[in-house]
Amino acid sequence: MSLLQNSNAISAGGYDINNSLRFRSSASAYLNRTPASAGNRKTWTWSAWVKRGELSTRHDFFSAGTASNNTDTMAIRFDSSANLTLAMWSADIFQTSQLFRDPSAWYHIVLAMDTTQATASNRTKLYINGAQVTNFTSISYPSQNADLGINGNVVHNIGRLAFSGGAFYFDGYLTEINFIDGQALTPSSFGETDTTTGSWKPKAYTGTYGTNGFYLKFSDIATTSGSNAGLGKDFSGNANYWTTNNISVTAGTTYDAMTDSPTNTSATVANYATLNPNLRQTGTGQAPTSGNLKLTANTTGYSQVCCATIASPSGKFYWEVTVNGGVGTIGIADSNNSAFTSVVCSTSATTSDPNEYTWGWSVNLGSGNKKHNNVSTSYGSAASSGDVYMCAVDIDNSKVWWGKNGTWFASGSPTAGTNAAYTNVSGNIIPYLSPTDGSGYTNDINFGQRPFSYTPPTGFVALNTYNL
Repeated sequence: MSLLQNSNAISAGGYDINNSLRFRSSASAYLNRTPASAGNRKTWTWSAWVKRGELSTRHDFFSAGTASNNTDTMAIRFDSSANLTLAMWSADIFQTSQLFRDPSAWYHIVLAMDTTQATASNRTKLYINGAQVTNFTSISYPSQNADLGINGNVVHNIGRLAFSGGAFYFDGYLTEINFIDGQALTPSSFGETDTTTGSWKPKAYTGTYGTNGFYLKFSDIATTSGSNAGLGKDFSGNANYWTTNNISVTAGTTYDAMTDSPTNTSATVANYATLNPNLRQTGTGQAPTSGNLKLTANTTGYSQVCCATIASPSGKFYWEVTVNGGVGTIGIADSNNSAFTSVVCSTSATTSDPNEYTWGWSVNLGSGNKKHNNVSTSYGSAASSGDVYMCAVDIDNSKVWWGKNGTWFASGSPTAGTNAAYTNVSGNIIPYLSPTDGSGYTNDINFGQRPFSYTPPTGFVALNTYNL
């Protein structure tokens, strides 16, 4: 189910990553740069941390060239089947056997190219989370001393395919992108094994970059156009900056400068919960989009349950949901209940909402009523388009509150612990959304990876791995 628990997290301390950039395929978001001159087209290294959003379609996240030939074009992508592929115009160099379909995971990808090597298998090396990939469904190494499309004097894109007029936009998050011109490096230049958890974690790259090398860490929160500033700023010292396209830093649901990170940096910078395309009622509607933070209502008239990537048996958490329309439910459920998977992961269009069971609690957007164990009770007020709903759950004391636009329903106070919507919350609690109707209603959820609209109650924290 891709539920992320604290044991999956990289421990705090050491080298911290503080920012990431969300790419929304629905917005056609990407970065572009054309080097002034070609660098070393035979030898280079690409290193980046990647967290996937949409899973079911092809997504290219680094590419170069627009010519219709295999010499000047190249792209690395996730295929629609979730394989990782390195491709030229009309031929693949490799396609992995491994599938990348965990939306809760940050993957560290290192691609090292050196076509000067006499041994063919040394010309292309792929590493995932520090380990070299050796299992491929197909692989065809470049010829010795071949010039490749990447690092040529052609347009380069991050977040989409450069050739074919721009297509196959990436959906998800990228951070800590290092491109090294003229060297084929191993993962040890960019990461190391965490001695506490045994997981792979980032470390600072301290080597040289070469003429066309660059380093993007997305910490300068502004769009970039025409200068080495903003989200496309190059921190390598080369000023090889990238222009942002369809990236937003306007407050609200389209804000793309995130604090979702592969490191447990702080209470507000860590690996955040998102919606989980693997944990939803697949027969009733669409998968989440926009880095798995948006859920659009189905076209069948039934509810469409989709849960988060993180569940917790303890703690106090706060999150927000911005609604467009006003039909559906916002809730929490006990993911440990024996019926949870059969309800949430059903392919049936008539599957129940968790609020119809003893292990589900929710508020209805259309009426403001609360619901638990199939009993609906008057509670709050109905949603209007643009409203921001608030949720505060105190798992330690078995309570949950909902509110709207800065005011808690029923005069509740999560800070004081009074007037909760329910006082029987228990289990491994997971958030869920369930928009209903076929009128294009959407819910945008925010677990804190972008700024909250309202200040969380005292003692309540964002839902991320640091806070578990």
